[in-house]
Amino acid sequence: MPTKFMKLGFDAHVLRSLRNEATGYVLEVGLNYYRGTPISAVERLELSVDGERIDDDRLLVEINGKYLRLYEVPLAHTEYWGVKTPIHLHVLGAPLAAGPHDVDVVCEARVVYMQFAPGVYGMFDASARATLTVSES
Repeated sequence: MPTKFMKLGFDAHVLRSLRNEATGYVLEVGLNYYRGTPISAVERLELSVDGERIDDDRLLVEINGKYLRLYEVPLAHTEYWGVKTPIHLHVLGAPLAAGPHDVDVVCEARVVYMQFAPGVYGMFDASARATLTVSES
């Protein structure tokens, strides 16, 4: 059964900052939607930097001070991603070189209050692309 995707504007609110840290780098990601969402409603979350898709095993999602592997995100029913509170995507590995980097996030989530049929929800697309300059932590 098809679902409808809502793609709101405000992409400038999604990719907020990029910084290096001792274990790799961190991307701050906000929502372009007008409401927050349980993080468990996120059905697809992918990151590419400079055209290279980052392997899911290298990603940690930090929300409300907790760290989740991607496979744990659908199970985190008590964690709420607020409109004003970004999540942090930690990428494990080598830090990025200084300078600008092309960042592309694919983020698709259920609208939990918009159920059309059992298991069929409206969806919103919080994906965005930007060039961010890495800063040192």
